[in-house]
Amino acid sequence: MAKPRLFSSLLNPFSRYAHYKQDRTALIPYNTFPKSFKSPNYSSQRSFVTPYAKIVESTGLIERADDEGLLYFDNVYPVRHSLWDFRQQLFKLVSQFESKNILDYMRDNIVPKDLSVTLCEVIPRAKDGGAIIKFKNHSALSETEVENRLQEYAQEHTLRPWFNPLHTTRTYVIRGTPWIEDLHRFPAARIRVEFEGPDVDQEYLYSLFRRYGLIRDIIPLSPSSKDVPRFATIQYVGLRNAAAARNCLHGFVTPGGTKLHLYYETNLQKHIIREWIVAHPRIVIPVLAALIAAITVAIFDPIRTFFIKCKISKSFAISDNRIVKYAREKATSVFTTLMTTGGLGRFFHKEDAALQIGLADRKDVIDQLKLLISETPETFIVVQGPRGSGKVDLVREYVVKDRNNTLTIDCQRLVETRSDALFVKEISNQIGYFPVFPWMNSVSSFVDLIAQGLIGQKAGFSETLESQFKKILENANSAVKDIAITVHQRSSAEAAAKSKANNGKSPNLVAEEESTNSGSEDLFVGSTSQRPVIVIEHFLYQADKHETMYNDLAEWAAGLVMAKYAHVIFVTDDVGCGKVLQKSLPNSVYNTISVGDAPPDVAKSFVKKHVMALPNDGTELQEKALEDIDSALEPLGGRMTDLLALVRRISIGETSLQAADEMIRQSSMEIIKRFLKAGRDKPWTSEQVWIIVKALANAEDIRYNQLLTDPLFKGGSEVISALEHAELITVTERDGRPNAIKAGRPIYRAAFQRLIKDRGLYADLEITRLTSLAGVLTSAITKSEEELVKLSALFTPKGPAVDVSDRMKFLADDIQERQKKITQCYKQIAEQKKVLDVEY
Repeated sequence: MAKPRLFSSLLNPFSRYAHYKQDRTALIPYNTFPKSFKSPNYSSQRSFVTPYAKIVESTGLIERADDEGLLYFDNVYPVRHSLWDFRQQLFKLVSQFESKNILDYMRDNIVPKDLSVTLCEVIPRAKDGGAIIKFKNHSALSETEVENRLQEYAQEHTLRPWFNPLHTTRTYVIRGTPWIEDLHRFPAARIRVEFEGPDVDQEYLYSLFRRYGLIRDIIPLSPSSKDVPRFATIQYVGLRNAAAARNCLHGFVTPGGTKLHLYYETNLQKHIIREWIVAHPRIVIPVLAALIAAITVAIFDPIRTFFIKCKISKSFAISDNRIVKYAREKATSVFTTLMTTGGLGRFFHKEDAALQIGLADRKDVIDQLKLLISETPETFIVVQGPRGSGKVDLVREYVVKDRNNTLTIDCQRLVETRSDALFVKEISNQIGYFPVFPWMNSVSSFVDLIAQGLIGQKAGFSETLESQFKKILENANSAVKDIAITVHQRSSAEAAAKSKANNGKSPNLVAEEESTNSGSEDLFVGSTSQRPVIVIEHFLYQADKHETMYNDLAEWAAGLVMAKYAHVIFVTDDVGCGKVLQKSLPNSVYNTISVGDAPPDVAKSFVKKHVMALPNDGTELQEKALEDIDSALEPLGGRMTDLLALVRRISIGETSLQAADEMIRQSSMEIIKRFLKAGRDKPWTSEQVWIIVKALANAEDIRYNQLLTDPLFKGGSEVISALEHAELITVTERDGRPNAIKAGRPIYRAAFQRLIKDRGLYADLEITRLTSLAGVLTSAITKSEEELVKLSALFTPKGPAVDVSDRMKFLADDIQERQKKITQCYKQIAEQKKVLDVEY
């Protein structure tokens, strides 16, 4: 057998036929041929390609004389599988350099030289991957014998095209009438054979179609079917086999007079992918969810981490631009001059005074905080103080304002969001997490609901608020880590340059640089000046409703501190924050800094500055307001929010005493509504609050343990803790245990004193307290009496079986003592009722 050959001539650009033009209607560019060629058996003949468009536009059928036949050559072109099959374009580009026209090529390589057959014309069938050639048979052989000779010759001289080297070129005689069309119908391995006449049995179809390739199945139409026209389906193993059969047998007439019409029938359904996806949701939906998650992580996470780094380092902050800073400094200088020398100076002084809230008294606190954040992170920094003490402004304005690499998270703004989408949007804005699509969670939840109905479980498209929050914190952790490493490397490089300038390098510096280059994340001993600082404001604000959020924040902050990536400052009003922080960092002692109320002299100076900054319209408002300032400030104490409220009231024309008295009255009303008229949903009762109000009205503080001994304070530690969270009281500690109880705000003690002077309110609450106390005592007497009855059963006619006289005497005395208290309670109740008869 001859050695297989490739269509090497199609790749030869130096052929004498390289300048053939390409027909715009045919996919194969060999349309301008030499006017004649020399045949091995005939002297001179003309050869040309029949224009494809001419056949299609006329009848779609090939016209031929009686002495002409048709041959179909397979595997001449790449089969076109679809309208956008790019291989056709590629073949067109490569075939621009073909060396021979297809007719000469077939004559020289496929037709035996001793076969008296003349190839006349070629009709390209590029869509089917073949070509139809007219021929004249000058020998005595029949068409079947000519076909057999051509196939034997093809087996001996195997020809493999470059675009499909795994299959050879085959030749068949066309027995029917091929239909040349340009419809968007592309070859398929399944052929639909329609019968124009009686049905053809499977055996005959097999004998007719088997010569073109291996048949997988023949599916006849059911005899009972009423479909017209009648048809059968033939499934080939190979696609080119079906294409050859369709071109050779279309229009073939069987001996029984049935004409065959052949059409491609695609094996795949039109929407098989869509139908498979719909039919397999248990597989598709989870895979789709995982794919979306992977794409999101791969694309968006690096972008989000970059924006968080920009937010922390203030890379794109306009206020930190050198030009903007210079312009602002110049404008501030001019504005300062105008304000201090012109008539509007009072407004400037007012702003300046507001920035100096308690600075003189808290300079030690500020210096201590700055010292802590200049060291290597070891534990949390907790700034604790009552609400309104100015601790948030202190940290913002005097500790981290002019420091780079800072990030502030305001928990109060997060908690006050009204929906999960707004929560995600708020935390994203605070951290710099961008881009974020909070509305997508609603769509994903709807998709998850549909998936749950289809497959019985959620697909994981939607994320819970907790998972989204943790994801945002993870990105923030990566950003803080990158900044910390960058700062450390920059500091090491500067230290190395400085050491080199000093003609030497210390061993410690060398070791530190080696550890940095090795990627160690735990060696951040130096570079503390620009270490990132995370400030978490209003920590544990409404903690009972958002416990999970605060736990996640504490764990995230603990990870940053343990890895020494950043300092974390918690600013909180809650005195029990240690319980939450202890879970995330159990083996560390926190640096706790307390920020209390301003002392009297600082409070007085603060109010004077604000009052003097008020506009003077000739009524001498400042002098009148400051006449009794000491008396007004005495009940208010040094709580900054109360001092600012006092200044606002003075600004509307009230005297200092009038303003203070009105503030005390409003505080009294607040205590009545929130605490003394508490409903059943509160963890405390009005009787318990009234006991504290009376005690603190008469003394600055009360002993913690003394309060727990009151009969109405059953489960007292939980009640006291709840009242402390509600800011009615403040519990002070000594040696790590609760020591004393004070009013939550200085003004509350004045409000307590005002409440006990209200005789009607006093009598009403006292009656309630005494009634509850009498009920408790009565319940205790009932239990003692029941025990006495049980003890009396131990007596027999001969005397008691067991000596229980001491126990019975104790119970009798206890009953007598409690009864005395009950009698006293009802006497006091009667007295208070008399007060209610005359008081409103």
